Amino acid sequence: MGSTWELEAAPAGALLLCAALLAAGCALGLRLGRGRAAADRGALAWLCYDALVHLVLEGPFVYLSVGNIANSDGLIASLCISCRSPCACASCMATG
Repeated sequence: MGSTWELEAAPAGALLLCAALLAAGCALGLRLGRGRAAADRGALAWLCYDALVHLVLEGPFVYLSVGNIANSDGLIASLCISCRSPCACASCMATG
């Protein structure tokens, strides 16, 4: 890393997506919370942002990792390293 801050395409795109989701969530929450107290509008903006994150970022992950991650050969499932090796988490212990 040089003396200047450089951001490559993938992290810049992810950061831009998160910023867009934050802006959309805040705008939606503030619009839905008109006439409410400031704390209520802030909480509603956070909940809208959180719902957008679940829908846009986590929804495709769940959809693309269909089935058991330990038995899947999909691209997203290959990111779960702990499921490939012995694991002590509750879900791995329950399945055997």
